[in-house]
Amino acid sequence: MMNSTNKGNTTLTDTDEAKPSIQNLNNPIAANMHFEIKKIGILFDCDFYIPDEGDHTGIAFRLAYYKVTSAKWSLSNRALCVYVGSMLCSVVPGFRTSVEKSLNEIGIRPRFVSLPSQAKENKVEITYASQLDWSSILVIFGYCILILFNHDDFKNDAVGYKNYISNCIVGLKAKFRWDPSNQLNIPFDSTKVNIISTMLGSDDLRATVKKFLMSNSNHSDSQVGNVCKYLSDVLS
Repeated sequence: MMNSTNKGNTTLTDTDEAKPSIQNLNNPIAANMHFEIKKIGILFDCDFYIPDEGDHTGIAFRLAYYKVTSAKWSLSNRALCVYVGSMLCSVVPGFRTSVEKSLNEIGIRPRFVSLPSQAKENKVEITYASQLDWSSILVIFGYCILILFNHDDFKNDAVGYKNYISNCIVGLKAKFRWDPSNQLNIPFDSTKVNIISTMLGSDDLRATVKKFLMSNSNHSDSQVGNVCKYLSDVLS
């Protein structure tokens, strides 16, 4: 005689229990079992600005920064992450693999546009690019690195977090002979910060960034070295 048991609202028979599909649900997953979830869905293409080889104008960084900070543009969460990723990779091309992986994981396929050489064919208006010198770029770059990381101490304290990050920006500026009249559009508002941290700030990218910072505290460009050492200390 076939026995049956009730599990929730479903009645399972001995025959059912023997079926592989049922056993997969009823049996606990062994520690040595491995499986992966395949990504399903559409990847959205989005322009990702990178500098031409040998470019020293910072045009890719400056245009991405403009897109993030200008009130003229209403950015989707994905586009925001793309432009911040572009800024990071414009300064450190070695971040590109980790940034691209992070973007893929949130449904984005970067369409790399090298600037200024590919601006015309991709209908990218580079005249919008913000005017930034090297020290300004490094301060913004450092700020973008900081907001990749979760700052748990301030998770429920917006005022505390704003004070903390503002002090970090002051610390970054102190690494240069900073002109007080040089105003930057940072910090970003808390909504943008949360989007960047949770969507772009993958474990892989954070690990890549930390490794770079620790390896470049004595960089031949003293400004880069000072920023790396400062950020390394803050994130340690």
